Amino acid sequence: MEYNRISACTTAKEIWDRLILTHEGTDQVKETRINLLVQQYEAFKMKPDESISEMYDRLNTIINSLALLGKNYTNA
Repeated sequence: MEYNRISACTTAKEIWDRLILTHEGTDQVKETRINLLVQQYEAFKMKPDESISEMYDRLNTIINSLALLGKNYTNA
């Protein structure tokens, strides 16, 4: 599937730019993703019938997704 996205590219830079756009999206898409994840982070609480492990995994997913998009939180 990745090959179909880059097969028409002629330079490594063009391939790289296409892959970044495909996986990260535009700056506007990236900001929207960050805002959504921040809302999830700020409203985070344990769901009914959710185990501690499941809750921890869900929180880690949110935090790791934010870190990948360049938004980091400290322990403070």
